[in-house]
Amino acid sequence: MDKIEVSMPLYEARLSLTGRCNHQCIYCGPFSDGKADKGYKDLSLDQIRDIASLLKDKGLHIQLTGGEPTLRKDLAEIVEILSNNGITDIGLTTNGSMISPEYAQRLLGAGISDFHIHVPSLNYDVFRKTTKDKRQKVVDVIIQTALYLKREGEGVEFNTPITQLNLPTVPQLIDFCYSNEINLKLIEEVNLANEQVTEGQIIQTFEDWFKNRGLELDETKINKRYGRIYDLGNFSFRVAPATKGLVDFLNKKNEAILYDGRYWIGGKDNRFVFTPSYFLKTKTGSFKGLERNLNETIQIYNDHGKK
Repeated sequence: MDKIEVSMPLYEARLSLTGRCNHQCIYCGPFSDGKADKGYKDLSLDQIRDIASLLKDKGLHIQLTGGEPTLRKDLAEIVEILSNNGITDIGLTTNGSMISPEYAQRLLGAGISDFHIHVPSLNYDVFRKTTKDKRQKVVDVIIQTALYLKREGEGVEFNTPITQLNLPTVPQLIDFCYSNEINLKLIEEVNLANEQVTEGQIIQTFEDWFKNRGLELDETKINKRYGRIYDLGNFSFRVAPATKGLVDFLNKKNEAILYDGRYWIGGKDNRFVFTPSYFLKTKTGSFKGLERNLNETIQIYNDHGKK
């Protein structure tokens, strides 16, 4: 039997709506949500109807991911199905390339509660080199959408994996988020070539920015439980380190299977694709098979929580 490590309680079901993506990000590695080569295709509307009540009963936060979920033309309908089943905590992870203030408004009306936008940089050249998206105005539209969501008092966060390419432009990103009180998460990339920007370097970039701005860091407002979260009142900055268990696993230093509080569900040819951990191969099965696996996963979390 696999050795299991549990890093936090089960809190989220991630629905990979599609394995398709319109970006080719340089940091999109083997552990990215919903990659087609992990078996994910499209999760059908009927499948979403089937699992909506199950997910509501489990009380899990729902995060819609991909691939790129906004490639689904029926995304608003998907959100409405979940919302109509009583699910009120629905997040969207997106690269932001297909959204606009008008589309964001439509998704909010359908039931989205918060937006997580993957933004490598606000510098167009760095954005293009990272994503291979050559459209000149895509960064401007992402900025407009984020500002719209903030004005409306809605949840919005920029998520940014840090690479050697975008590191020099991080202060510009911090400036924008600080000035507009937008949540920002800087993510330590997992890179086995040992070229990654380390957690320590990311922290130093944040703290150098504070120092250059003449702002004092209140240590009592820095939560260090899951990475490093800077509480700035109406918004926050966060440094998210690469999970040590993941790095050790990829380097074949640790064979333990990490359960990190998330459960993945996708679709393929009207079958469900699911896994309780990135460290495990996805399974393909029926609704009953998914339900059984989810219940087994919950039991594993409960058992570890008693230790």
